[in-house]
Amino acid sequence: MKDHPDKIAAIPTPKFVDLILHDAKQGDEAVYYLLHHRLDRQLHEIYSSYHYHLLDDFEDIVADFFLYLREGGKGLTHFPYQSLQSIKNKESFEVWLLKTFRNYLSNRTKEEEKFAFADIAIDYLSDDPSPMSPLTDEQKLHVVAHLIAYALQIFYPRSRFIFLRSLLTMLNKQKALPNGDVAVALGMTDISYRVTVHRMKYNLAQFRNRLIQGEQLHLDDEHQEMAQHIYDGFVHLYPTLLMYYAQTIDTLKCADAIKLLRQQHYEATGVMAHEPDSDYPVRTTINAFWNKLNCLLIV
Repeated sequence: MKDHPDKIAAIPTPKFVDLILHDAKQGDEAVYYLLHHRLDRQLHEIYSSYHYHLLDDFEDIVADFFLYLREGGKGLTHFPYQSLQSIKNKESFEVWLLKTFRNYLSNRTKEEEKFAFADIAIDYLSDDPSPMSPLTDEQKLHVVAHLIAYALQIFYPRSRFIFLRSLLTMLNKQKALPNGDVAVALGMTDISYRVTVHRMKYNLAQFRNRLIQGEQLHLDDEHQEMAQHIYDGFVHLYPTLLMYYAQTIDTLKCADAIKLLRQQHYEATGVMAHEPDSDYPVRTTINAFWNKLNCLLIV
């Protein structure tokens, strides 16, 4: 539907509401059309009043907002546009959508302001009993090492792969494969891929917060050893993650498709995806990684 904007440009708003309510696939396309074609200018105007306080650009924000509409957000027990089931004036849908976008940006701004001060932790982790004490580098290392190990322990192979790919991309962004190509190789639609990423980030944020509050997440012997390895050798984090990434690819049912995609990327660019330049190995400090991780986990 969104591939043929001229064909549907004149569809009245009530028809879009019917598509959203009664046909899941066309409903997705209807919302995408509204966001990217019909309401793009209004959405951009709203975004412009908030963008100084946001970490992501407009297109990424709109994509995340679409997931919010479909999947809900923190503390919500229903999807935002499930409320359309009881809508009486369908003509007001676009007004509702713009108002919801404004509220979404307002809430996201508040959340991102919190993450901007993510070094501030609850007092359980500090030797100083006073609250709001910053985490020490050692405490950050503990959280990072156990977060990565716990995620690799409990995630299914596809989510494990996406998680590691996200970390490697975060550290070495110019070597990333396009999300759309990866989704196809994984046998996922663009929508299901985005939903998986959204849920993964949400769960990781919860695990991180539990670790910051002093909870010890249960690790089996293998992943406890992994956490210790990451903790002791953080300076070598990138090659360590790359090793786990290669191992995870082999556990995927679509391993051949992923390997073919990486080979095609290499033939087209001369660079293997996520492989660091041997002359300039990827290195990061715990504080730099900590800040990037907190930005990555914003949902």
